[in-house]
Amino acid sequence: MSDVLIVDDSPTDRAYFRTLLRRADFRVYEVDTGSQAIAAAQSIRPHAVILDINLPDIDGHHVCRALRADPMISGIPVLMLTVRDHEADVLAGLEAGADDYVPKDAAPEVILARVRRLCRYRQMANTSLLNEQMAQIGRLLAGIVHEIRGPLGVIRGNAELMRMQLKADDPAIRFADPIIRSVQLLQVRLEHLMATVRGGPPVLRPLDLEPLLREAIDYFRKGSDPKQGHVELLVEPAPEGLPPIRADAGRLLQVLLNLMTNAREAILSNSSEGTIRLRLIPRSEADRPGVSIEVLDSGPGIPEVVMPRIFEPFFTTKDTGTGYGLYLSAEILQEHGGRLSVRNSPDGGACFSLWLPDSTAIPAPHVPQHLSTETS
Repeated sequence: MSDVLIVDDSPTDRAYFRTLLRRADFRVYEVDTGSQAIAAAQSIRPHAVILDINLPDIDGHHVCRALRADPMISGIPVLMLTVRDHEADVLAGLEAGADDYVPKDAAPEVILARVRRLCRYRQMANTSLLNEQMAQIGRLLAGIVHEIRGPLGVIRGNAELMRMQLKADDPAIRFADPIIRSVQLLQVRLEHLMATVRGGPPVLRPLDLEPLLREAIDYFRKGSDPKQGHVELLVEPAPEGLPPIRADAGRLLQVLLNLMTNAREAILSNSSEGTIRLRLIPRSEADRPGVSIEVLDSGPGIPEVVMPRIFEPFFTTKDTGTGYGLYLSAEILQEHGGRLSVRNSPDGGACFSLWLPDSTAIPAPHVPQHLSTETS
């Protein structure tokens, strides 16, 4: 469902556009002044703005220029409302940065077609930009991994040869074994890093989840700036009897790092310290056994108005966010036959839950449009 912001001081016109858009399954927000329009666009981040030229405080041209001047909302398409045969208004609106215009008395089908076209155009532009950024990151990471993988292979090979030539009681074994174990760990982690940007279907292998959680926390600690605040990271002991899981460790690692990054930012937006907890819970869904990985934070939680759009591509409430991380995380879980959901904890903070079926369950079909939210 796409969000549209209507900016018009006429209650009659707003009611008309509201009814028209809601019948076409748009979610509608509305304001009646130009200053409210700018604030609403910054808060809601709609997919498109329907903007009247004549407003009581500042005209639509000024509002359009203000939207284009703000880098966080400059990409929101603007459909300018005009009166027929007012070509000067059309030209002024386009020069101010409007993407399209439509007369107020245009046929409903024309208005809906133009709104849909602007929403689709924005999504395509954002997708193209993010795909290019991900490709650049992938090329850079592949080059780094290639440079590290070669020397690691030499180190491991020589250590294993040395280990084979030593007798069981040779004291030098205590030097060889730690080298081999450390290199093996580094090689696994390199594969995990490559999997975070690798295209194609996930590579599913038997996976012990508790070590993966600790690996994710280790990466996260090393990549976090302690000067920005103190956030404690905890992994609760795994319960006995967890069903076996087959998953792509690198892609799950990507999801966990993204969720912990979001949790840390939420905590520090409200306090100088807090806690992120990771825990494993056996859980069945739709008669399928599986395991849930829960990422809980002590932050302010997620506003109810935002909850329905939390996994929507390109939706973000952060000044520096892209709105792609949670969408991609949900897609990764669906590729595994699982799902990503969110709720606010009764004790405060948000709880993201990654549910994965056990290794004997048949994966559910991948349906990108189906992204789930839960509310407490």
